[in-house]
Amino acid sequence: MPPLFILSPPRSFTSVTCAMLGEHPQMFGLAEINLFAGDTVADMQELYASRARLETGLLRSLAHLAFSEQTEETIEAARQWLRANADMTTAELFRTMQAWLPDRVFIDKSPLHVFTLEPMTRMRRYFPDARYLHLTRHPGDTIKSVLQLQQTVVDRVVERAPRLGSFRAARSNSELPDKYWLQPHLAIMEFLESVPADQQIRLRGEDLLSEPRTYLPQIAEWLEIRTDDDAIEAMMHPENSPFASYGPSNAKYGNDPNFMEKPALRPYSYKPHPLTWEPEPGQPVEVSETIRVYAMQFGY
Repeated sequence: MPPLFILSPPRSFTSVTCAMLGEHPQMFGLAEINLFAGDTVADMQELYASRARLETGLLRSLAHLAFSEQTEETIEAARQWLRANADMTTAELFRTMQAWLPDRVFIDKSPLHVFTLEPMTRMRRYFPDARYLHLTRHPGDTIKSVLQLQQTVVDRVVERAPRLGSFRAARSNSELPDKYWLQPHLAIMEFLESVPADQQIRLRGEDLLSEPRTYLPQIAEWLEIRTDDDAIEAMMHPENSPFASYGPSNAKYGNDPNFMEKPALRPYSYKPHPLTWEPEPGQPVEVSETIRVYAMQFGY
């Protein structure tokens, strides 16, 4: 079955959205496989050499599909299998994964894919019938979430190495809204110009989380899969995803840490607010006019 690719910048509700949709009886939500950043497995291994965490989601996905469990042993087996198949194209690897769980719509939500056109073009070339969900989030909230995650990472580093002292993640980078919100959305929109209208939809993540029982049936109907009560109820439980918690020690991540710590769907109510972001707490800064234009186009 043609896959579904969620296209969205980081910190845009992709983890919970993928987990929700992936609990539909006819779908399967992968961890962040980041697979289409290269043409071959060897290309990806070159990337992993400097950014090892990017491999984690792929290892967890392979282990779960091949062995039905994620343990240190199955993760290592998946790693060795990848090394033995370094000449395989990433498209061939994706199709192999699909063959291990046939008759399911595979869902990929890797934010790494949306910063340039190349990975998305690769998806389109190898999977011409794929569907695309363009997921958005308020630009100010997106950047606030990016900063919070950066600080969480810093705090954990300090916790492991107290001699580093207490310090904060950099918050004064005025380029953050462009880098983590505008540029990815511009790339997504340019890419989607080449995709037939019936193979793409755009959805505000805030709307999905505020009214999941309204929007989940609409997505299922668009994908031409079951819309019955049991299927919708299953999607209301993202905590049941095999990637809704931390993995074994040799592949711990592969998903949003905040989601993995609290994966259950919680009541959410979105209230419109100004198009600002806060490089320092309590010091809001308006987004650029360009971001404002696109944010308003998305309904913010």
